[in-house]
Order: sequence, then structure tokens, then C-alpha cells
Amino acid sequence: MFAPYNVFFILLSYLLLLFGIAWVAERQERRGRSLVNNPYVYSLSLAVYCTSWTFYGSVGRAATSGLSFLTIYLGPTLMAALWMVVLARIVRIAKANRITTISDFLGFRYGKSLLLSALVAAVAVVGVIPYIGLQIKAIISTFEIISHEPRGGAAMGLVITLFLGGFAIIFGARRLDASERHGGLVFAVAFESLVKLVAFLLVGVFVTYGVFDGFADIFARIDRSPFAGLQSLEGGGETAYSEWFALLVLSMMAILFLPRQFQMAVVENCDERHLRKAVWLFPLYLFLINIFVLPIAFAGLLLSGSPQGADYFVLSVPLGQGMKYLSLMVFLGGFSAATSMVIVESLALSTMAMNSIVMPALIGFHEHRRFPTIILSIKRLIILAVVYLGYLFAVSIGEFYSLVDIGLKSFEAVALFAPAFLLGLYWKRGSRTGAIAGLCAGFAVWFYTLIIPALFKAGILTESGALGRLTSSGFLDPNALFGLHGLGKWGNSLFWSTFLNLTLYVGISLATRPSREEEIQALLFVESDDRARELPLGASVTAADIEGILAQYVGADQASGVIQDFVAARAVAAPELSVQELRALRFEAERVLSGAIGSSLSSIIFEDKLVLSEKERSELSSSLQQITASLRLSRQELAQTNLALSYLQEFSANIIESAPVGITSVDSSLRVNYWNRGMELLAGIGREVALDQPVDQLLPWLRRELILGGAQHEEVVQTPAQQCFRVNVSPFKDPSGGVVIILEDITEKTKMEEQLLQASKLASIGRLTAGISHEIGNPLASISSLVQELAALDDSSSEGPEFMQDSLNAINGHLERISRIVRSLGDFARVSTSRKVASDIREIFHRTTELVKYDKRFRRIRYQAEFEAIPPLLVNPDQIEQVFLNLLLNALDAMPEGGDLRVTMRRQGPEVVVQVEDTGRGIDPEVMDRVFDPFFTTKPLGKGTGLGLSICYGTVRDHGGTITIKSMKGSGTVFTVRLPIAHV
Repeated sequence: MFAPYNVFFILLSYLLLLFGIAWVAERQERRGRSLVNNPYVYSLSLAVYCTSWTFYGSVGRAATSGLSFLTIYLGPTLMAALWMVVLARIVRIAKANRITTISDFLGFRYGKSLLLSALVAAVAVVGVIPYIGLQIKAIISTFEIISHEPRGGAAMGLVITLFLGGFAIIFGARRLDASERHGGLVFAVAFESLVKLVAFLLVGVFVTYGVFDGFADIFARIDRSPFAGLQSLEGGGETAYSEWFALLVLSMMAILFLPRQFQMAVVENCDERHLRKAVWLFPLYLFLINIFVLPIAFAGLLLSGSPQGADYFVLSVPLGQGMKYLSLMVFLGGFSAATSMVIVESLALSTMAMNSIVMPALIGFHEHRRFPTIILSIKRLIILAVVYLGYLFAVSIGEFYSLVDIGLKSFEAVALFAPAFLLGLYWKRGSRTGAIAGLCAGFAVWFYTLIIPALFKAGILTESGALGRLTSSGFLDPNALFGLHGLGKWGNSLFWSTFLNLTLYVGISLATRPSREEEIQALLFVESDDRARELPLGASVTAADIEGILAQYVGADQASGVIQDFVAARAVAAPELSVQELRALRFEAERVLSGAIGSSLSSIIFEDKLVLSEKERSELSSSLQQITASLRLSRQELAQTNLALSYLQEFSANIIESAPVGITSVDSSLRVNYWNRGMELLAGIGREVALDQPVDQLLPWLRRELILGGAQHEEVVQTPAQQCFRVNVSPFKDPSGGVVIILEDITEKTKMEEQLLQASKLASIGRLTAGISHEIGNPLASISSLVQELAALDDSSSEGPEFMQDSLNAINGHLERISRIVRSLGDFARVSTSRKVASDIREIFHRTTELVKYDKRFRRIRYQAEFEAIPPLLVNPDQIEQVFLNLLLNALDAMPEGGDLRVTMRRQGPEVVVQVEDTGRGIDPEVMDRVFDPFFTTKPLGKGTGLGLSICYGTVRDHGGTITIKSMKGSGTVFTVRLPIAHV
């Protein structure tokens, strides 16, 4: 045994050693030679997770419940496998926004909510102080064991507690900026991680190979003892499988959400790449520190014959074997495990309480000249208060519970943050109201199922009161809430707290609409979209204004240093900063301030001070009053308007869904955000499949340049499957971009038009047949007569050679005439295609006239043509020729007894105007509007199909032109065709 004052002197010397190690590390960091900027120190600092619970409590758990102690380390090992996905994302977001605590993280995520941040801080303080008490209890208990002085433990514990608070203040709260890395503190924690690992391995080796003959000997002996059941998963019947699952989940959440773990893993992270080594170094550390847990636990049971005092078998076994100095080493290892946790946890909790609870309450006094000093002093007092509350818990309630029981209560508390935290990283719909409601419900379950029974057990509450009767009821039993049995103590609390927390969070988030601020913050966290953080800035803001605001909270020296560093990096004077540089300076100043008072509060302060000047606020207030006075819509009017809008929206949706065409809308990146029923039928693609997909992948035949034309336009597109669609593209007027695309299937219509066009041409040929046969008959008759004359010619005739030559010339001329007629007829009968080429429209008209002039009616017509110089047009020659042919034939039909036919062609601005004017019988005014309708004709039955002018109308429209008619009964008719001049 050691005398109490010797033990105290040894502990004081150890603390001074820690102080020296931390001081050296900070000095090296200031010189630019950081000792903590490497993955090994980072991984060892994460081992702050292994507290006195690990050092002492794991053995106690193994001695009473068997293998269930492993869950507390299997959970973090499983979570470490996800660190490169989850923890790396958290580190990036925290560093980008200078976030220093879990409460700041959640408050900033949900619209910079101060209320949510304060709730998280309160839950953390209430939930984790018992965990700090666990560490102080372990220090007090082990001091009493090693000094064999049961009366001096509490007093020594108080002194040590204050020393630990002082250490946290010196190396964690010397300055107000909580976002700065505490290199000395991190290095001291990493050193303590090595001390506790070495100490535990030493006692493990001694017990396993010094007291017994190795692992096999210990396990063989325990098999023959009453404790043989501890080697099974059931742990001798004390731990159900449901509780295994609950403990696994709790430990997985604890490694992320314990404040000290967030401090070490996120705030103190120097380089995100260190995580790559930590994902295997940290699990390796957990394996090494647990490798001798079962041998020590079983050795203690075999040597003492009872699990009583199992929490301290690590210390009592070597003491019982007379290993005095090994016991001292074990005591220092347990002390290291406890002190590192107390120091880091008290620092993390004080920062949470300061940023989320104290600062919002005191921010109104920021103009006081000593405000930064006062705030820093309050933070230091909070650190002392936290460790002292832990001490009070240890001496008042801690004696009634094992180390593991106390630790698991804190694990349950921090697991309440998981739904809002994890879903908030990946789900944009998560709302502030849902997060607050879920956290409050979960905390109520935690307090009722775990803390109320602890207060009963400690005698602080009595079971004779109303609360005692409530907890003793079957339905509200804290150990089987709502009558659900079989979950175990920890599974019961975890299930109901998580169930209510998650249900309220998701349900309320889906039922409510997030505010604009929440939507912006959701983009920052879920999509890491920096564009969402468009910081507002008043028109008259200067660098001096920003420095003045910063100085009120962090002090003039630090504020001046921030401004000087900023302008020095850009080599420009502060008054000459551009608007963009001022925005960057405002962002940097907000980052610095968030490290001192929290991200949510710092953002609110800068928005309040810098967005508008006092004059602008006054003008805005006056304008708002005028606007409010002018807007006097009653609730009934608003309700009626809202109802009318609802009806209109439903009516419009029904029209769009019922339209016989396909309608889709796409955003600026061509991703589909609407897809109606007609589009499903035309494309054969369901709405669920199409939404949020690129439209040019769903419809590959739809060219991007057609969609991104920039103005409303229409075009006919043919697919590889020979389908024809008329595509109408209309861009949104919204600056965000996007277009509406309307598809109309005109495959059958196109085929019908081609067939009607051919039929019309053939009908026209039929009407021309008589004239053509007459024209061909005349030269054939002449040829026949000449051939007969040549056959009867006598060789002795004096006219022989000369007559024969003249006859042959005449025959050749008649044959050429017949050839032209046949060639023109063949060209006319050829089926048209839809291809447009650059063509001379005057040549097309001349060619059409050559066809018509063989009609015998044309001989009685006085034909006059006036053509100006016309540039080539992009047209389908066959289709335009058919238009001219129909117009000329209609003119001939209107003048059976002859008359005047006048054709003019001229350029008029961006168009070519073709007029065909006759002096025929004209058209009745009452049927003038129907002449272009399909199958309408003024000719007698059997004399016309009524398709000629309809085909003309469709052809001209497809070429982007117009065709009009002007006529009076008995005064002739004028057809006017206008065709656009396109660049060819």
C-alpha cells in the first residue's frame, strides 16, 4: 500500500508531466513544427473514447455479464468503417462553417436555430455530466483502494477535479476562439492514451502469464467454476440478444455524438486525410486494450470467488499478488483514462453551453468595452462548474451504480442526436420543428426510463408519491414502457426514445414547409452547395464596419489581426476592397466570430448589422408600413382567392393530362420535371421513370440544339422508327431556365397528305390527258402524213432530195416536241419527298406553265407573267410545283370561255410574293372562308375532289408561308402566296 499523501504527490507530479507535455507541443506548434499534425497522434487522441469505463468497467461488465462488454467496442469498430463517408463529410462541413460543437452543427443545419442549439446543449450537459461523474468516481474509488484510506477519497477527488478543470482552462480556454486547434491538449490526450494502453497490457500479461499459465489455463479453470456461463453470448443468462443489439447501436452512436469525440475527431482534425489511417488504427487500439479483459475478469472471479468489486479487478488483483509498483502503474493508467475524458468533455460541454445558452442571453451587452474578457471568464467558470457537477454526481448518486451503468446512461442521451444529425446530412426536407419535437420527445423518454429510477435508487425521490405510483403501473413501468417486455433495460429506453424521436422528426418535417433559411442551410449540408451561401451585404459597408463588429465580441487586437491578414493576402488596402472582396472578408469575419460565440449566433449578428444601414432600415420600415396599410385583404377574400387558385390549378392539370398531345417540361439542365399522360403514351415511358432524367436520353432523336433554341419554335422531326412528330418548344420566362416541349404524332397525317398529294397530281394528270393527247396527236398526224409522202416519192421526181430533207427536219421537230411533253409529264408524276433544297422559284413556275399550256383551254387564255429577280428559296420543288399547278388549273376552270391570266412574282422585305390573278366567274362571299377546307369544292359533282386548295394551304404553311384569296362574284379571283426568304 501507498500512503495517501504519497499517492497525491504522485498524481500531482503526473499532472505536472502532462502540463509540460502539452506546453512543449503548443510551443512547437507556434514555431510551425506541429507534433499533432500526423495521423498517429490523431488516432491516439480518438482513444479518449476509452475512459475509466474501459479501463475498469469493461472487466466489471465481463465478470457479471460475460461477452456483452464487447458491444461497447464492436459498435465503434463498425462505425469506423463508415468514417470516410460520414465523418469525412462532417469534418468538411464543420471546417467550412467554423462549427465547434454538436449543438452548433444542428442549430446551423436547421436554419441557424438558436432554440434547437440550446436544446441540444442542455441535453448534452444533463446527459454527459453523469459520465464525468463516472470518471471522478473511478479516481476516488481507486485512490481509496491503493492508499487503503476510505475517508480521504472524496476530498482528494475534489482537489483533483479542480486541477483537471484548471488544466482544461489553461490548454483549452486561454482564448475565446473555440474553433482553433488545441495542439497541447491533443498531444497530452494522445500521451495518456499510450499510458493507459501500456498499463492495461502490463497488468494483463502479469495476470495471464504470471498468476496463471496463459489463456488456456484461465479458460479451462473458469469452465470448471460456477462462472462457466460467462463464456456464452447470453452471459450467464443476464444479457438478452435484444440488449446486445441495443448496446451495439448505442456504442455506434456514442463514437460520433459524445461531445469529447466530436471535439477530437472534428474540431481538432488537422487534415481530413488522417481519417484514412484512423479507420484502422483506432479499431486496432480497441482490440489491444480489450485483449486481456476476459483473462483479468476471470482471474478476479477465480481468486475472489465472487463478482463483488469486479469493476476494480484490474487494480485489486495485482495488489492482492503483492505487485505494489505494477498496481501503481495500473492506478496511473486508470487515472489517465479518467483525466483525459474529464478534460476534453468539460471543454466540449462548456463550449456548447457558452455558444448555445450563455451567449444568446448576454449578446445584448456586446457593446461593453470588456465584453470579450467577461465572456472568456464566464467560459472558464462553466468549465469548473461542469467538472464540479460531475464530482457532485459521483459522491451523491455514483455509489449506487456500476461504471458501465453510468456510462450507458450518457450513451443513451447522446444517441438522441442521431435522427436529426444523420438524416440532416442527407435529407433536405428535415425541418427545425421536426428536430425540436423529436429531441424533446426522446429526452422525455430517456429521463423517465433511466434518470427517474436512478433518483429513486439514490433516495432523492420517494416511491410513495404520485411519481412513484405512476412508475409502478404496468403501462408506464420505466423498464417496460407501454407494457412492452423483453427489450431489456437499455433496449427499452433506446427503442422508445428513438421511435418517438424519429417518428416526430420525419412526420413533422413532411407535414410542414421549411423556411427559406432552412432550405439554404439544407443545401449547404446535404449538397455541400457553396452557392447557397450568398451572403447579403449592405451597399455602404466597409472593412472598418466589419472590423468594428468583430472587435465587440473578440477584442480589438484579434479583430485588427483578422483584417490585416486578409488585406495582406490580397496586397490591397482595406478602403480599396471590392464588393466581392468585402463579401469574402465578411465570410472570414463570420467564421472567426462563430469560433467564439457559435455559428448560428454569429451569422445572425452579421446579417443584422451589415445587410442594412440605420437609414435603410428606417426607410424599409416606413415602406413596410405603407405596404401593410395598402394590403387590407380579409381572411375571407384570401380564402376565396386561394380556393379559386386551387380550382384553376386543378382545371389546368386536367386539361394538360387530357390533352391528346405529349407535354413535358424540363429544367435548364434538360432534366424532366413534368411528364403528362399523353407523353407516356407517345414515348412508352412511365412518369416515375422519366422524372428527373435527361430528356435527350429518354428521347434520343430529340436534338439538344432543337430544345435549346432560345425562342419559341416548331419543327417536324422523324424518328429512326419512321414516326413523324411535330415538336413545339416554348422556353420559360423564369430566369432559372427550362422549356415546355409539346409532341404531336403526325405520322398518319403525313402519310395521308402524301397520298392525297399524289392522288391530286394524278387527278390533275387526268384532266390534262385530253390536252396532252391532242398535243401529241397533232405532231403524230403530221409525222404520219410526211412519212406517207416520203413513201410515195418517185426517185425521178425533181423534188426528191430537197423535199426529203425538209420532211425529216419537220419530223425531228415534232419528235422533240413529243419528247418534251412526255418528259414534263414524267417529272410531274414523280412522288414528292419532304426534303427542302435551295431552288429558283421562277424556274419552278416556268416548268409548271409548260405542263398547263398543253391543256386546250389554255389556248383561249391571254397569259401575262411579270417576274422580278428573286433569290433562291429553301423549298421542296415538287410540292411548290403542285401548289402552282393547282392554282393555274383552278384559274382555267374559272375561265371556260377564255379570259386573262396574270401572274406576278416580286420580293417584298423578307418574303417573296406570288400572285395568280384571273378574270373568271369568282367565288361567292358566303363560301369564301371554306375554300381551303379539305373536300370542299364549288365544282359540280364528279368534277373535283375538293383537295387541291387544301393541299396548297398545308404545303405553304409547312414552308413557313401564307396563302390568301381575294374574290368577288363575277369579277375574278386573286390568290396571293407569301414564302419566307431563308438563308441557304
